Amino acid sequence: MTQEKWEKAPTRREKRREAILDAAREVFLQRGYGETSLNDIVSVSGGSLATLYDLFGGKAGLFTAMIEEECENFFGVLHSADIEERPLREALGLVARQFFDGVTQQPKTSLLRLIVAEVPNFPEIGVNFYEAGPARGRKMVSAYLESQARRGLLRIDDPARAADVFIDLVLGGYQMKMLCGIDMELTEEEIDKHLHYTLGVFLKIYGPEPAPG
Repeated sequence: MTQEKWEKAPTRREKRREAILDAAREVFLQRGYGETSLNDIVSVSGGSLATLYDLFGGKAGLFTAMIEEECENFFGVLHSADIEERPLREALGLVARQFFDGVTQQPKTSLLRLIVAEVPNFPEIGVNFYEAGPARGRKMVSAYLESQARRGLLRIDDPARAADVFIDLVLGGYQMKMLCGIDMELTEEEIDKHLHYTLGVFLKIYGPEPAPG
């Protein structure tokens, strides 16, 4: 094994952290935040309570870390090195699909339902999720739209408002249906049709002025 591979190999602590996060995701989704104990998670992940406290500080810290990891994975496409260089409609299509799948497909839907159900008793987890997820996503979309406006590809005076419009168009009524447990077995064709319409509406609002004839 080369020195570079040795350097990139996860440490024992990193492996233990991932094992605990995987177990936490499984147990929280099965039992809910309030009904889950740290002993439940340790029994699935192995290790010890001492290690869990050392890594996460307790149940709230563990749940927050789980949310942050889920959100980090969710926003992967917006971290893509070439997203700025892709054709505008192609890039917006990738972002739109990322948001749509995140809201309508498992396991993200189960996590969102869990958070909504637990917020009345544990409001802090709602705040943590919002900051790590929806608020962060809107900021990232806003930054991308602003960069495209500077290039003359969009006409946007308020990037934050434009990001809200884009995300709301993408999610449409699907997010509410998902939260209410309504079955949404959409075909790829139906999803593509919805997102194609969404991008058309967004670009009609914010697209560049047509060149004078």
